[in-house]
Amino acid sequence: MEELFNKVLQVNVRCRDCEERKANIRVTIELQLTTSPVHKRDLLVRITDDIDPYFLFNLAISEEDFQSLKVQQGLLIDFASFPQKFIDLLNLCISEQTSDSPRFLLHLSCQSPVLEGPANFSVIETNAFKHLNHLSLRLSQASDKEVKDYLAVCLSSLKAEKHALEMKLKTTEDDLTRQLNYAQQTLSEKTKELDKLRSEWTTQTSSLSSLHSQELQLEREKALE
Repeated sequence: MEELFNKVLQVNVRCRDCEERKANIRVTIELQLTTSPVHKRDLLVRITDDIDPYFLFNLAISEEDFQSLKVQQGLLIDFASFPQKFIDLLNLCISEQTSDSPRFLLHLSCQSPVLEGPANFSVIETNAFKHLNHLSLRLSQASDKEVKDYLAVCLSSLKAEKHALEMKLKTTEDDLTRQLNYAQQTLSEKTKELDKLRSEWTTQTSSLSSLHSQELQLEREKALE
């Protein structure tokens, strides 16, 4: 399994008899390679909500499925180019998210009053003349088992990430401890050197002062004679 895309995008959600609303939805695109019993490639599209763990819609597109999609929607690319072209469209939507009048929009719509059952996930280009539907994918709502399996994978991934962060934290802590010990040792050695220099300087100053006093006293005695 190769992950090609995983980002949160702003999506316009529309259900039957409901006002359109905006939602932040995570879009994941993965390429699954199967070699047994035959070699084939499937493109897996998944949309989830980081806030709602039960929100899960999936679509698996095989090379055969893509040929039907290509004919139905008049696509001009082959299956090998499709994943990157799809990602390019999603990135165009991301670049337009902050615009007051975005040209590229994502729509998620279903025929039920709530977001459930099959849903159409579409990339739409808008202009003053018309709305141009570049791509529309029909995603299926995940079953209870699929949701559980997905959450189990997420939990396993979080545990692995937590373990990796703990190991990184432990390594960083050990490095900082070594650096601190080295700094303390260096400071102690420099402090000893400074104390030694200060002692030598004091001794030397005292010796010079005593010698100077003796010489001064001799000069006074000579002057009196």
